[in-house]
Amino acid sequence: MGKLKGAACWYPFWDGRSYCYDFYVEGTRYRRSSGVRDFTAIEIAIEVAKGVHDAAWKRALSPFPTFEQAAHLYLAEFGKNRSFVERLIVYFGPCVRVDEIDAFTIKQCKADLRKPDWSDGTARRHIDVPLKAVINNAFGRRPERIEDKVRTRILTPREFERLIKVAQNPPGTVCDPDRRLLKMIVFLMGSGATPGEMFCVRAEDIYPETGQVWIRGEEPGAGKTVYRSRMVQVPVWAWKLIGELPSKGRVFLSTRGNEIVPDGERGSHVIRQFHKLCLAAGLSGPDESERLVLYSIRHTSATWFSAQVGDHDLLIDRGGWASAEMARRYRKRPYAGLADELLEFGFIFGI
Repeated sequence: MGKLKGAACWYPFWDGRSYCYDFYVEGTRYRRSSGVRDFTAIEIAIEVAKGVHDAAWKRALSPFPTFEQAAHLYLAEFGKNRSFVERLIVYFGPCVRVDEIDAFTIKQCKADLRKPDWSDGTARRHIDVPLKAVINNAFGRRPERIEDKVRTRILTPREFERLIKVAQNPPGTVCDPDRRLLKMIVFLMGSGATPGEMFCVRAEDIYPETGQVWIRGEEPGAGKTVYRSRMVQVPVWAWKLIGELPSKGRVFLSTRGNEIVPDGERGSHVIRQFHKLCLAAGLSGPDESERLVLYSIRHTSATWFSAQVGDHDLLIDRGGWASAEMARRYRKRPYAGLADELLEFGFIFGI
């Protein structure tokens, strides 16, 4: 007996042994026996078939991925336990969603896939661990793998002296007729500020009588937060090298004399000129394991300040860091004799 004409697609039909259903939902075919083998129990078969149909649509419209989709994503991201995960994919098939796999389902899976000679530890490694890893990754409960790329390259006082000399008399490869790169690198070293904070400094933020500069906190496009608002003391040697600054507006301009809005999109011209400056000073080349960038100066400044002043709390306040741990990431371990070398070159902080 086939399907009744005009009946719903899921309506069960008798195949001679049991009532079956056969329908498609979003391209997936559902074709099997309802398990009802009594020809007179059509009402029960209807209830079973309709339940499967409704569940299939609920699954198709669910915001949750299937286990198969989640497993392929896990393998693409991490590539771990591939043979175990592929076995699980076959077990759950293309339809079971990750939100449908509860504690009971996990236990059932473990019972079905476990081999007789496996110990509890082996069963856990082959089934529990990869299964939960896929589910946790799908739900965002698995910590993302983040490669911690802490900068290690800092400048020695001698190297910074070389960079200053080249910035004072830039070669023809560097487009900086008004020596604006010199002002930038010296301010960054003397203040410990970030490049983004530097580009936000305005004329009214500078206090010549005390040698201090107000570092703005929240600034549209600069990606800073309130706790970073602070007053920094810029040393005398730095002011002497910085020289005259604009009397209005932003004071640290591009090498072409334009204001730079620290939105992550502008300022690339300054960065290119800085790299050329480093190359001319012999501080950056193909053999360098870590390229010097403007942010390297902030790391150097924190290390120098720590070596000479030695006050970690003051270092945290000066750098505007939210925690002591973050300050430690910037402050590298000073090599022996750094404090004396700083004095020798005249790089004295705090005055």
